[in-house]
Amino acid sequence: MRRARLWPAALVALALVFAAGCAQNEINPFDPSQDPDPPVVTGFVYSGGEAQWSTDEPALCVLEYGPVGGEFRNYVYESTKYHSTFHLVTLLGMEDGVDYEVRVRSIDRSGNEGYGVSEQIQMPDSIPGVAFTDLTMTLSMIDVGWGLAMTLETPGGTHVLIDAGADHHLDDVTSFLYEHDITYLDHAMVTHYHADHYGGYKEDGGVLDSFWVGEFIAPDTTHALLTMPGNLWDKIAAHNIGISYVKQGDYLDWDDTPGFSVQVLSAGIGTQFAMDLEHIHEDANGNNDSIVLKVTFGGVSFLPTGDAEFFTEYNIIDRFGRAGVRADLLQVGHHGSDDASSELWLDNVSPRIGLIPCAMIEAALEKEVVLQNLRAVNADHFASDHIVPNTPRDADPDYGHLIAVTDGETIEIVTEEHDW
Repeated sequence: MRRARLWPAALVALALVFAAGCAQNEINPFDPSQDPDPPVVTGFVYSGGEAQWSTDEPALCVLEYGPVGGEFRNYVYESTKYHSTFHLVTLLGMEDGVDYEVRVRSIDRSGNEGYGVSEQIQMPDSIPGVAFTDLTMTLSMIDVGWGLAMTLETPGGTHVLIDAGADHHLDDVTSFLYEHDITYLDHAMVTHYHADHYGGYKEDGGVLDSFWVGEFIAPDTTHALLTMPGNLWDKIAAHNIGISYVKQGDYLDWDDTPGFSVQVLSAGIGTQFAMDLEHIHEDANGNNDSIVLKVTFGGVSFLPTGDAEFFTEYNIIDRFGRAGVRADLLQVGHHGSDDASSELWLDNVSPRIGLIPCAMIEAALEKEVVLQNLRAVNADHFASDHIVPNTPRDADPDYGHLIAVTDGETIEIVTEEHDW
């Protein structure tokens, strides 16, 4: 009996010795006080449009590039959001015959971030451009000021316009479409019926007057707080365009390319939990009618959300679970306002990239929490008024279009300046 009592004491002693040894010999990679330095990049190799490199500790990396002598406007991400020591990406936005400068930005598990290049193995002065010719999926956020307008081009070449901004930014939408050789729209979608989202559709001389549209897509009206405005209805009818009302759980048949899919995570649920129309829940508003899509190609998913707020985010998580909402790129809801992009939502989506339609510089301080929440899940953020990644809200604006391209493995953000 006496020997049996000694065993627990002996085990505790061994554990203390082991812990003391670990504390002396090991560094906690999650503790900034023990690991104050950013990762070091070594072994950079480039060939035929592919780049690979190593880091001296597990890290998330972004390859940034631009024409020699120009600005870094292309940002290339691995599709796997894992801290690792080996990194491989395909550069999707290159042009043949152009020489590019490159650099690698890395962040480790304790949050140290920088352009860490070893003294022994330097980055090349330039690399030759190789145009990527295989299938890609592209989601473009058009700079329309306070509003939302995005284009989606599927791997099979289907063109979709998701919202059309406010009527007074109509020229920004149509100019972008023409400049990117989009002369027709297989589908035009309105996420919800707020003027900064549908104005470009209903305006005379607008999108529906200027482009052939095969189908108009709107949120299901079963539980929607807002119904289609008469001026939008009249414009659609004038061009004899069919309307499809989508609901939560639908799959949209936009492209039969293997590995491509579109699922509706939410649509028209603004009053779903209202007791009655005289006592509507405070979160039951038109923003929560928004169509939220999960668009997937290969191993990459994009998540356009319109103006969906906390109410819709929680509903989607409850319906589809963590695996159902996981995405690599998130269109940050409600223009980056702090009534959307909850910590629960960002933890479940776990994006690597957040695109914000107008970062609301006039309300910089009260909206900064959204940027903090994005950074907490290791997501870079770009905004149509702050196109340099991870720019604080109160910085001077830098306007532009944000274009996300993927081949199903790599994700590249291409930024295009837009003058006002």
